[in-house]
Amino acid sequence: MVLMSILASREGLGPSIVMSQGIQWVGGGRLAPPEVAVAATDERHLLQGQGLVKITEDAQGTTIRWAMFAPNWSSLYFAAEWLIGATGPFHLQFYASGWFEEQHARCWAASDRIRQLIGKSDVHLSQSVYIKDVSTTCPDMPMGLRQALDCGLAEEDCSVDCSHDPASHRYRVVRVGPQSMIGRLWGTSLVSYPCLSGHAYDRAVSRVYAEVTRTGEPHYDHVYAAMASARGDVLWIPYQRVVLPLSRSRNRKAVRVVAEVGPVDIQPL
Repeated sequence: MVLMSILASREGLGPSIVMSQGIQWVGGGRLAPPEVAVAATDERHLLQGQGLVKITEDAQGTTIRWAMFAPNWSSLYFAAEWLIGATGPFHLQFYASGWFEEQHARCWAASDRIRQLIGKSDVHLSQSVYIKDVSTTCPDMPMGLRQALDCGLAEEDCSVDCSHDPASHRYRVVRVGPQSMIGRLWGTSLVSYPCLSGHAYDRAVSRVYAEVTRTGEPHYDHVYAAMASARGDVLWIPYQRVVLPLSRSRNRKAVRVVAEVGPVDIQPL
């Protein structure tokens, strides 16, 4: 799985319509006339309000974009058939309490996945963060994470440090490396969404920190989380991470986190 839009999320998944020859809109199970999109100024309204499905074909492949809860089943079946003669790779972007993106190399796999998701249109996600402990022999572990796990060390440029605050009994982000996952997607500000403390995402991902500082052993897991982008859009981001114990002082507990967006052994839908 490759989240093409996530790496551009600092510009955001904007709502404005950009017309081009490679964009088609599907409504009611058939191609919609061009004036449908021209008359609209908000892509969100077309996808969620009118239940249209957007098909984009360009140099990056073919992208199908839709809202899971909208009345668009016939249009999704149309899109699933459209993929059979389209050019890959195939990107599926769908909204369900946030934007998911999946990439499939083969048209039949993308087509089958659309049909599977049609059957899950009424599924309510009960969590905004899913975390799964995974064996350290996982073959999909990125090289940077493998090195951090094996050496017990990580460079500052590609990691994030979190320090325990005795007053709040929470771990707070105190440093963001510019080449870390957070640094690349949100920048190094300590007030970006993933750096704030107290919300559901923070409580979920920081739960393991106390165990790492107590045992002195690194921790590896997979995370799939709904996170607010720089523009405020909610994106579902799958990533792998290694949490390392970090010595600050005798009485100060801290961890260093190395993470990379990539395939995870978690499928919320």
